[in-house]
Formats: sequence, structure tokens, C-alpha cells
Amino acid sequence: MARIEGPPYTGPLVIDLTAQKHLLVDVPPGGLKGARGAQEGLPGVLSELAHAIPKYGEEAEIHPAAYQRVLDATVGIDALTVEEARLEKALEVARESKTRLINNREEDLSEIGAKALDKGTKGKKPEFLSYFEQTIAYRSQAATKAAATRKKNEASAEASKSALSKGQGGEGSEA
Repeated sequence: MARIEGPPYTGPLVIDLTAQKHLLVDVPPGGLKGARGAQEGLPGVLSELAHAIPKYGEEAEIHPAAYQRVLDATVGIDALTVEEARLEKALEVARESKTRLINNREEDLSEIGAKALDKGTKGKKPEFLSYFEQTIAYRSQAATKAAATRKKNEASAEASKSALSKGQGGEGSEA
């Protein structure tokens, strides 16, 4: 792959959850197992409750605190959903930027290793091979591994082909 470039990120660099601090919890591992999620039809339910609770809530013996918790949770969910999207975008940008930096560093290391190898062999400066020994070996790792994999796959294919030819039309087979 070649060097990766892209336009600078222009989105928010600071994401402040202070306003949602009262909503934030750190649930222990496994603590959300079995947690319920919002179901289809929630907007209709919330709209219905907005009309029904003021008129019939007391008669239905629905405690006002229960409905207030629903309202507060809905406001909190909406606020956290906005922040979650901003955090996800920031995480995406951070990961892409890190991957870009890793890729470009690897490209540069490969170029440095290639130049040192070229100077050490064709440029008749064999001392460069020892000065840049680890860099030259590092840049060759992927190619060396790929060659070993190809060799292994070819040997495996040859063994399969050989086993098939022995099983078909060979000694002791019935025709």
C-alpha cells in the first residue's frame, strides 16, 4: 500500500460530558446482561402518556414520580445519544489517524531499508548492511512470511494431488 493522506479533521476535539455527569455510571462487567432495550412503538407510547397521565394518572393510581422518571430518562437518553455519536466519531478519527500514521511509518521504514540494502549491495558499501541490519530484516518480514506461506501451500497442494492420484486408478482400486 502507498502512503495514506487525507484532509485534516475539523470536528470537535474536546468532548465534555460534565453536563451529563449525573447520568453516567460504570457498570461492572456482565452488569448489563439481560438489560432491556427500547422496543418498537416507543414514540407512540411517550405521546400517549403525555396526554393520559395528566388526565387519568391519579385515577389509575400511577405515581407521578414513575412518569417523571420516564421523562427524565428520555431527556438523559437523548443527551447521551448525542454525546455517544460525537464520541464514536472522535474514536473513529483517532483510529483512522493512528492507522494512517502506522502505515506511513511502515512505508518510510521500508524505503529506508531498501535504500540501505541497495547501497550495501549495489553501491559497494557492505558496511551499510550491518549498520542497517535490523531495518533491512524488518522491511523483509512480510515478504519472507508470504514466501514461507506460499511454499507451505504449494507443498500441501502437491500432497493432496499425490493422495488423489494414488486413490484413483492406483494399485488395489476397483474400476
